[in-house]
Amino acid sequence: MTKIVVFGASGKAGHQIATLAQTRGHEVTRIGRTPGLTAEAAAGHDVAVSSVVDLARDPADFYREAAHALTTSGVGRIIVVGIYTLLETSPGVRVIDSPDFPAEHRPFCLGHAAGVEVLAASTTDWLVMSPAGNFGGTPTGRYRLSGVDPSDALTYEDFALAVVDEIESPTHRHTQIGVASA
Repeated sequence: MTKIVVFGASGKAGHQIATLAQTRGHEVTRIGRTPGLTAEAAAGHDVAVSSVVDLARDPADFYREAAHALTTSGVGRIIVVGIYTLLETSPGVRVIDSPDFPAEHRPFCLGHAAGVEVLAASTTDWLVMSPAGNFGGTPTGRYRLSGVDPSDALTYEDFALAVVDEIESPTHRHTQIGVASA
């Protein structure tokens, strides 16, 4: 049994992840927006899953602080729910780097990227798992790893399977991967 804390457990992805992990026999601590993501709340857990957002704050500040709290908590493994716009379309080129990427979405996406930079600069065991496209569709009970494809759909239920499988059998470290429903 793994001791898991899920930040954002009141949201769609976090709720599904926490519920599935608990169903599989793991000890799960569910944290919503209050008290929020803190190093103290993560401490003592084997795995921390971050599925949080604070739209009232500057995205870069928020995601940097959240990643810093996780990396200093002493938790054994960190899994962050990411966004497909940070996945690479070719080596070193992310979706967000496209010249026609909508300017109004850049601050939020770059905020996520700032959090990933904090993770990457740490010695912590971390992984960012993102939908390869958008959340949606009908649950299949299966998933596949995938490169970025905005037309791909991923249900919250299938995403939870991918996250909990990665918790139980870690195979990806220090990277971001895309997931789609199979």
